[in-house]
Amino acid sequence: MDFRNSDMFAYRRKKHSTIFAIPEKTRRKKVAINWRPYLWGVLIILALLGLLYLLIFSPVLKIKKWSVESFNFTLAAQGRETADKFFREKIWKFFPQNNWLIFSGHNLSSRLLSAYPEAKNVSINKDILKGIKITIIGRSPAAIWCDSLAIPVSESIDATSTQAVIALPQSEKCFFTDDEGLLYHEAPEIFGTGLPTFFGNSEQDFILGEHAVASSTVQFAGQLKKQLREIGIDLPGFMMGASGSKDLVAFTDEGWAAYFNMDRPLQSQVKVLGALLNGEIKEKRTGLKYVDLRLAGKVYYK
Repeated sequence: MDFRNSDMFAYRRKKHSTIFAIPEKTRRKKVAINWRPYLWGVLIILALLGLLYLLIFSPVLKIKKWSVESFNFTLAAQGRETADKFFREKIWKFFPQNNWLIFSGHNLSSRLLSAYPEAKNVSINKDILKGIKITIIGRSPAAIWCDSLAIPVSESIDATSTQAVIALPQSEKCFFTDDEGLLYHEAPEIFGTGLPTFFGNSEQDFILGEHAVASSTVQFAGQLKKQLREIGIDLPGFMMGASGSKDLVAFTDEGWAAYFNMDRPLQSQVKVLGALLNGEIKEKRTGLKYVDLRLAGKVYYK
């Protein structure tokens, strides 16, 4: 019997059913972390911190020496104390100012100039081997300004005929001024010096570091004092006119006053005054109260 063709015994491959199959577990892939960039980042940060310490906080670039020199400056000791304090301070309470990379000569100069009106100029020389050299140049006195109870002179010419100012005002407090009219140092109440002395109203309340008088007024009064001294008249004091006025009163050592206009040429007013004193009022000079030279071509006196 041929079994090869028989359907009964035909071989059939069994199919596997997936109904009861157990699924395989999903495998997680392992993520590889590259620590090299982080390590380099940490090393770079540490290197920067080390460099910051080396440049800022270590003694390598620390300013170890500084000196203060002064010329025509009476507050040299105080200037050194201010400079020492500056170098001991820290910016934002963290960065030391005594470091070559952080040090600012401009900031130190500004502090000295603002603290001492007497200082006209501050120069700073930096030498990494020799240190910091600070040079303070003081102001030179060109005039004296005194607070007083004086009343400003009126701009009106007629005021000289009724309320002439002939008495030297009494000063309360005096200051030296430079050629720019800036008050920079207290002055003793000394009169009769070669410097013109101005008397201002105490209500103006000027303080050190402020301009009390214009530089043109200082120059005018200085030249006037010099020229009148050449003809035998000393001027112990001056008083300016009201605000905006160009009037200037000069008090003489003979007890009378002279009124000048600073807009007019000084030489011509002095020439007229000299001619008047040696001519028309020569015999009346002892009783003279004032001479008014403010108007061109006209002279008032009493």
